[in-house]
Amino acid sequence: MLTDIARTDVLTAAPDTTVDEAVTAMRTRGRSIVVVLDEQHPLGLLSAADVGLAVGTDDLPSRPVSELVDDPVTIRERASRSGLLSRFRETGAERLVVVDDGEEFVGCVSQRDLLSTYADEFDALFSLF
Repeated sequence: MLTDIARTDVLTAAPDTTVDEAVTAMRTRGRSIVVVLDEQHPLGLLSAADVGLAVGTDDLPSRPVSELVDDPVTIRERASRSGLLSRFRETGAERLVVVDDGEEFVGCVSQRDLLSTYADEFDALFSLF
């Protein structure tokens, strides 16, 4: 299961949260993404890059974050690590939103998170020798 890898301490926002509010939260908490949730159902990820690409858009700070996100790339929490790796390969996504069987938000996992998990396991293995 991916619950041992997925980050649950991510920033989340409601669809009507303004871009300004999301960016302020990102700066304050030192995060580069916000998961946009309708109730507990993920609508998409808002990244600093998304905001940067939208600079120059009329009234950007007061626009709702839901206008800047695309459908998230999701994976079920019960997926295996090899399934996670396959999902990264097939989608080209850097981050996946982890959901339960009811399509409710569980957390996020990045390629870096997966790599760190494998690195920690290799370190533990090498320490045996």
